[in-house]
Amino acid sequence: MPKALKLYATEVDDMDILSAAVERLITSPGEMSFLKGSRAFLLVGSRFKWEDTNTEPDTAANWHRIRSGIYIGDVLNVRTRGISQETPTEALELLNLSTQRGTDAAAEICLNFAGGGTICLDTECINVTLTDTGEAWHTEHKPVHADDAGSK
Repeated sequence: MPKALKLYATEVDDMDILSAAVERLITSPGEMSFLKGSRAFLLVGSRFKWEDTNTEPDTAANWHRIRSGIYIGDVLNVRTRGISQETPTEALELLNLSTQRGTDAAAEICLNFAGGGTICLDTECINVTLTDTGEAWHTEHKPVHADDAGSK
């Protein structure tokens, strides 16, 4: 069975790696929470295990999804566009995480979803953890990776 990932990000370069790991993660508004008192944003979803496609051959036998949690700490403010808490079970597909370094250690981390929805987090610093949970399961569907979009 495929191994679970645990990734930590404290720099913009780390966020690029983490973003690649969560590309095409499926979640919903009901699986996201901003814990204002704890200054943390949490998201749970089903992540496609891109790292499993590095084996040869890249066939459906090697395609898996796994439940994953993303913890973003030191969050000062959250802004949303195009995502409604009124539809907590609406399926959302995470395209990527974009990170802009601010002054000192501050950063803006945006979760960009298919269809134009965005959640932007103003953070005191980059403090992000991705943790896979449970067992991975086989999937017959491999998402189109951003690098492949122009070739199809």
